[in-house]
Amino acid sequence: MAAPRLIDADIRTRTKPMRVLVLGMPRTGTTSISTALRKLGYAPHNMREVLIKPSELPLWQEAINTTLLPPNKRPANQQNMPPYGKEEFDKLLGEYDVVTDLPGVAFSKELVEAYPEAKVILTNRKYEEWETSMQNSIWQLFTWRLFVICRILGLSQLAPLMRLLHPIFYRLNGNRYGGPEAREAYESHYSTVRTIVPKERLLELGHDDGWEPLCKFLNRDIPKEKFPQMEENKGMETLMLKTWWGMVQYFLLMILLPGAVTVVAVVLWYWQEPILGFLEGEVLGPFKEFLKLPQN
Repeated sequence: MAAPRLIDADIRTRTKPMRVLVLGMPRTGTTSISTALRKLGYAPHNMREVLIKPSELPLWQEAINTTLLPPNKRPANQQNMPPYGKEEFDKLLGEYDVVTDLPGVAFSKELVEAYPEAKVILTNRKYEEWETSMQNSIWQLFTWRLFVICRILGLSQLAPLMRLLHPIFYRLNGNRYGGPEAREAYESHYSTVRTIVPKERLLELGHDDGWEPLCKFLNRDIPKEKFPQMEENKGMETLMLKTWWGMVQYFLLMILLPGAVTVVAVVLWYWQEPILGFLEGEVLGPFKEFLKLPQN
């Protein structure tokens, strides 16, 4: 008998129908489309929603482990757990009518199956541009050594996020962060979505397509304001650099500084007599002589 899952104790239910699945890979304009859909009255779910609700992280981690990973890659207590389906996604996504970006995009097949009535949008980008953008942002969490150490050891507040994303990219591209394998995985993702979604329910959007094709697809009026073009690259690169320096400081304060204090304490303990003798004779000696009062 399988062990109980965390999601099984969750009593939430769906409060609005799932209307749109944005299944383009991250860094393909997903922030812009999420902003645009919010302006059209939708309630999108993305990584930001997970980060501002830390209690959701264990549930998404469980979803990833039990649904995306083979049993031999799961934690021991989750190897026999059943995967997530519509009932479980309704609990996680019940207050949203749009799914976009990570972690949802990793469950493309499962979400299309769970919500066959939802329309699907594929945000697209030239692979070369996408790879560069990923290498300058999200993939740094897995290619910079300091981030890898912090993920493995569970150091810093960013560790749960890195542990969440690492198996996602194992599923998406075998943890290949560039090169032919990553390109093949990228193209395979788009090919799979085009195969499993009927053409009448599918819209492919480029970076500069604007409001017209989106609103026509969703039967919405075109807003008067300009289509949002969010600067994903600059903002993400700044965030990653800031995070890296924060982790350097964390590493120094939490590991190197206590270690240095311990080493100094051990040295002082074993060499206290020579050190005290040196201080007495070479440092304090001249000072004492200086303080002596002249003899009458």
